[in-house]
Amino acid sequence: MGDVGVQPVPGQHDGRLDELVDAVDQRDEVPLARTLPGLFIGTGALLLLLYRSSRPVVSELGQLPGNGHFTALDRHRDSRRIPGVVVLRVEGGVCFANAERIRSTVERAAGRDGATAVVIDAETVPFVDVSAVRILDQLAGELEACGVRLLPARDVGQVRDVLRTADAGAELRHIHPTVREAVEAASAGM
Repeated sequence: MGDVGVQPVPGQHDGRLDELVDAVDQRDEVPLARTLPGLFIGTGALLLLLYRSSRPVVSELGQLPGNGHFTALDRHRDSRRIPGVVVLRVEGGVCFANAERIRSTVERAAGRDGATAVVIDAETVPFVDVSAVRILDQLAGELEACGVRLLPARDVGQVRDVLRTADAGAELRHIHPTVREAVEAASAGM
């Protein structure tokens, strides 16, 4: 008699298929379990970055007596405001995510009694995008209509390039090399 092959009945199997399926399932689950913490950390870091970039610190500066340097009023009690001129320093990039917030801060500063100019110290602004330039340019025009000038000072090269490329108004394209020169130009009405 020859060997008679036993064929499994459809729907039944000898268990080897279960072992193979379990092995594949385990291999798929292990990398996923190992990557989930990293995925959550990366997502959290991205959300924190977006939150912080949408809320840059904007400090008001005053001039120190003696050496004339401009420093944050809340950190240096000796710093003094300049009559008629508000000096602000934006500490971070200016982009679509935070331009309206910066605009509101500048508007509040410009609305002070006796304010004739707002100087923005841009030394700590590493970048600016085109949408932010358009918002700031519109703000400069609105402030000018109210008799208040918006004067940028101490830019970084990329900021100057984007201001020119985005076709900002003449007041924004004219970057003063120092805060002191921008304050002097504001005080002289230049």
